[in-house]
Amino acid sequence: MKKIIKSWVIVLLLVNHVFAASSFQSITANEGRLVYADGSEVNLFGVNFQPMLSWEHAARMHNQGVLMPLKAKDLKQVADASFDQIQQLGAEIIRMHLHPADFTDAAGNLIETIWLDMLDYTLSQAQNRGLYIYLTLLNHLDHQGTEFPYNRESFAAKYSREEWMTQREAISATKRYIAQLLNRKNPYNGQMYKAHAALAVLEPINEPAYVRFEKWQLTNKGGTREQFDLWSYNNTKSYINDMVALLRAEGMTQPVVWNCGWARLITKNRSSFRGIAASHIDAVSFCLYPGQGDLKVPFWENTKDLSERNYLPYLKQCSDNSDWLGWLRSDAFKSKAKLVYEYETFCNQSAYLYPAMAAFYRSVGAQIATQWTYGLSSYAEYLGGSHVFNIKTTPRKAASFMVAKQQFKDVSTTYSYDSRSSAVLYDGCLIYSGWPESEEWSHAVLGSESEAVQSIIGVGNSPFVRYAGSGLYSVQPCENDALRLTIMPDVEFIRPHWKELHTGEMVVKIDDASKHRFDLLLPDFEGASWIYRRDNWRWQLVEKLEGTISFEAQAGEYLIEKQPVHINRKVLEEGWGN
Repeated sequence: MKKIIKSWVIVLLLVNHVFAASSFQSITANEGRLVYADGSEVNLFGVNFQPMLSWEHAARMHNQGVLMPLKAKDLKQVADASFDQIQQLGAEIIRMHLHPADFTDAAGNLIETIWLDMLDYTLSQAQNRGLYIYLTLLNHLDHQGTEFPYNRESFAAKYSREEWMTQREAISATKRYIAQLLNRKNPYNGQMYKAHAALAVLEPINEPAYVRFEKWQLTNKGGTREQFDLWSYNNTKSYINDMVALLRAEGMTQPVVWNCGWARLITKNRSSFRGIAASHIDAVSFCLYPGQGDLKVPFWENTKDLSERNYLPYLKQCSDNSDWLGWLRSDAFKSKAKLVYEYETFCNQSAYLYPAMAAFYRSVGAQIATQWTYGLSSYAEYLGGSHVFNIKTTPRKAASFMVAKQQFKDVSTTYSYDSRSSAVLYDGCLIYSGWPESEEWSHAVLGSESEAVQSIIGVGNSPFVRYAGSGLYSVQPCENDALRLTIMPDVEFIRPHWKELHTGEMVVKIDDASKHRFDLLLPDFEGASWIYRRDNWRWQLVEKLEGTISFEAQAGEYLIEKQPVHINRKVLEEGWGN
């Protein structure tokens, strides 16, 4: 009997893996564009997602006393809950940038640790959930704390970022680590890493550092600027080509991406950027943090609220100036595809910037963009500082993210610095991060298509919803001409969102008990309606209405039906009948 059960488990796992793999198309680079196997162009929008990093738990959990002591099963529950949230946001891809010091030794050999186990799990779960993966192989994030620190003897910690590209021993260890990782058999699905269908693109290094002329001169006495420029060009080009060759030798067909950092980095590294352009790399990536340059260094010690500043002129400067990010349009990089490896509204909780940034990305040809970084479900209430983003704790930014996704799909959106809001109506779905009381705004968003609205995702009031709560809500049509309404809890920053707080004190108060009147103004739902609320595994009748849908609502899931249901019923997802 045990053998029969075991056989069925194996069959089910195989079916699941085949199904997951079938949801992905392979991605390659062709003449400066990323394309799927069917010839269509890639367009993927997502987030940086990193439950497998020791830094994530040291910097954002340990100091708050969250999930301590760390246990693998707890970390996996956090990953699963956070996966659910980013899928609610509509993320299509996650960027995982790895910290090899979490699971390698000085020579680059893999070491079995809780972090490697979490990497296995996260990779497997992303694939199971149909999420593409943008994998960055080498990064170092220093931190203090947790009872599971990184290995300070690892090559990734031993050598500096500059030395990763110049020291023979560091390069050798890097190659050994990458080869072992790609050939590692994932215990959660039995696949080697390099065989995972979800792998979309590969990036050797997160934010590489280049040797400066003054430092180069210390070991090259009498060397000239021209000699340095030639060395820098050749070293960068050679290193990149070496990494590309390594990945191709391992059978990787995915586009290989070189990380080009932030705006204006080119100004002090022109010879290295020429080496990038001349290399065999398929694509280049960049980041964007409007506001970071407005803070004193180090910015994490000098944060302040930047929500009231208008960063639209900054985006124009990035676009127009070739020394900022305008170089992305240059002939030198015409043959390289473009990606955004990180972006965020720095110390800024306004909800107009994401779609504006997405418009800029598309103007320079970017095809993948991943926000930095999604705040995991376990600590979101304790998170303050320059990067604060979570579907529950930052509802207006979450709605703005979903608007930006449509902008990235080349859909025209509406955004305004004056109102700090953004909105889009696309294929019957209306999404908004706020709604100014303005006919001009309504016309810009709706045009003459107000009757086309079939589903709603938003915050606050709009022509279709009146709701005084602060949480994000979603109204979606479902079977039998019914509506499914999801309301997230009220949220309030009780401490400044922009301060780096590591005191263990709560930053965001989440309130799922308060009730607010919810008015839904959809013409198709005028008349008799029955409102049900999900209570654990049953739908409980809340109220029978005549006319406009208006009732006292709190956080939770609701079902709005035109026909009565006379019995409590199990949730539809469990397969129970009416």
